[in-house]
Amino acid sequence: YSFLIHSEWDKLDTLSNKLTVFRIKHILLKILKDSVLLDDFYKWVVLKQPNAHTLETHSVILHILSRNRKFRCAESILEGIVESRDVNLPSRLFEAIVYSYREADSFPHVFNSLFKTYAHLKRCRNATDTFFLMKDYGFLPTIESCNVYLSSLLSLNQADIALAFY
Repeated sequence: YSFLIHSEWDKLDTLSNKLTVFRIKHILLKILKDSVLLDDFYKWVVLKQPNAHTLETHSVILHILSRNRKFRCAESILEGIVESRDVNLPSRLFEAIVYSYREADSFPHVFNSLFKTYAHLKRCRNATDTFFLMKDYGFLPTIESCNVYLSSLLSLNQADIALAFY
């Protein structure tokens, strides 16, 4: 942790092969107030161990970025996760975000970012499912995100669904 705080990346390199999900998550939670350091650490882990990030670590990162109002960064990471094309991903991703919500002292906007990312990527079924899951947990997307969703539906000639959603 101290190597990270002091940006001693060469010393961190020696520890990269010992990274576990637990260690990554622990470090993320220690640096949750420093979004710049978080971004540097995230990129370093991706560089050193591309498969080290799991839905659990990604969800913690998403919470921290949302809490620090770095919504574009969060949405960028979400796009990378969503593009994986894993069929079971939408429900697993939402569950991981819910599970780590309190642990990361989060901000509800993380759910909005997920909904908006699905809408931007024209994954309307996933956006719809996420909307209903959010609603079940008492979260609602912003007007801007709903407009993105409606635009995506209309661009896919789904006016009937757009009208029903409106």
